[in-house]
Amino acid sequence: MKNSLDFDVIIIGSGVGGSTVADYLTNEHKNLKVAILESGPHRTKENFTSNEIASTALYYNSGAVLSKNLQIGIAAANTLGGGSAVYTGVSFRPPKSVLNAWRYDFGLNFLSDDYVSTSLDVIEADLSVHELPSDWDNQNNQLFQAGAERLGIPVKRLKINTKNCQQLGLCNFGCQSGAKQGALEVQIPRLLKRGVQLFCNTEVVLVAENIVNVTVKEAPQNTVKNNIDSGNYQFKAKKIIIAAGVLNTPVILLKSTKALGLKNKNIGRYIALHPVFNINGVFTENISNNTGFPKTVYSDHYSDSHGFFLETSFYSLGITAKNNCGYGELHQEVMKDYKKMMSILILAHDKVEFKNRICINKKGERVLDYTISDDSKIALIKALQVSAKLFFAAGCESVLIPGSCELPILKTDVGEIDALISENYLNLNKTPLSSAHPQGGSRMGIDESNSVCDIYGKVYGTKSIYVCDASLFPTSVKVNPYETIMLLAKWIAENMFKK
Repeated sequence: MKNSLDFDVIIIGSGVGGSTVADYLTNEHKNLKVAILESGPHRTKENFTSNEIASTALYYNSGAVLSKNLQIGIAAANTLGGGSAVYTGVSFRPPKSVLNAWRYDFGLNFLSDDYVSTSLDVIEADLSVHELPSDWDNQNNQLFQAGAERLGIPVKRLKINTKNCQQLGLCNFGCQSGAKQGALEVQIPRLLKRGVQLFCNTEVVLVAENIVNVTVKEAPQNTVKNNIDSGNYQFKAKKIIIAAGVLNTPVILLKSTKALGLKNKNIGRYIALHPVFNINGVFTENISNNTGFPKTVYSDHYSDSHGFFLETSFYSLGITAKNNCGYGELHQEVMKDYKKMMSILILAHDKVEFKNRICINKKGERVLDYTISDDSKIALIKALQVSAKLFFAAGCESVLIPGSCELPILKTDVGEIDALISENYLNLNKTPLSSAHPQGGSRMGIDESNSVCDIYGKVYGTKSIYVCDASLFPTSVKVNPYETIMLLAKWIAENMFKK
């Protein structure tokens, strides 16, 4: 073990939670000596590219961490800035119904309407969160609105955190213009000016009270070089904050249970994934689908009644190919119509269950043990039926839908949609179901019997270990989780040195 490095606070992870908690801590406590440990490389906007194959390096497992049963794959970033570097900038406030449940069921009483509203006003101003003007809507977004209007489905405009956006449409490969106001452009530059030390390519091996053992690896080619030599190090601090993301925070805790003396059965449990289908309808002529900003509108009309959102989004050629159902010649023929496609993103609100978890196997490797519930299947089928009708109402000639008995479904079949698409035809091992919003695994609450962390983010049974990312969520927040993570990070930072 090489010489140890001493700090006041060590933060594991540079994504939304890690960067935000560091930002608030160092703004309030000017003399804190803080280190951020990031497993991914230090990339800047100059490193981002439109090359899809090269861009898979931004993600764990090239963009698809698969569940044990192969039903779903998670896209999770492994780069400086975490998920904020590769998402589209969509910014939602947490629904009041969700926060009410968190207060009532888990004792998160600090999430009062006044605290949430005041905090998010400041956060949104800092990130330049705003609605995009309607003249930014490409045809994919326009057609979604037209189809929804014909069906009587209300549509709302999304809020995005961008500044001087150039509408490159490659948000999921990192923002080449630096317009997206995520951690890379907002918090991390401030942190570096305040003297926060950043250690990238740093894999956490073990956490104990006031100690983090790590292995520093060589920086990949064409990324920023490490500021210390490769090898094994021991970091020491008064406070350790694990903000490594839902795929990693529970794993770090599970690998450290002996060192920390933890026996909490809830570590890694109650995972929500916000399962996603990205589906496409096909027109007879080319449309402006992959130009301009990819998503500007959505509908929450079915959120309370049927458990899903519909959002617009259109992805690159490779991602679209991955998300389209079908195999072999059928799939090849479908992809020839890429420029004629309209796209809809379905997000199902899954309920948390104890059995759905992140665990480690005998080799110490992460295992995502998650099964799509019957309720989620019902929600997905209803969402697929509604989306198919919306496609045809928008003018599509054919629709590519998982869970259907025909591929593709033709415009002449529009009257039979509910019969053609049903749970009987939904084989989740043959459908491209994915997730970009994993939540839970280190849930926050006042009762240790069903939680991992207390209401200040401190891990039950420890003196110096905190969690600060979406794994704190007691249940699914039902919307893109960016602002909710920041809200909890702000609270944790404000209270960390009061106790």
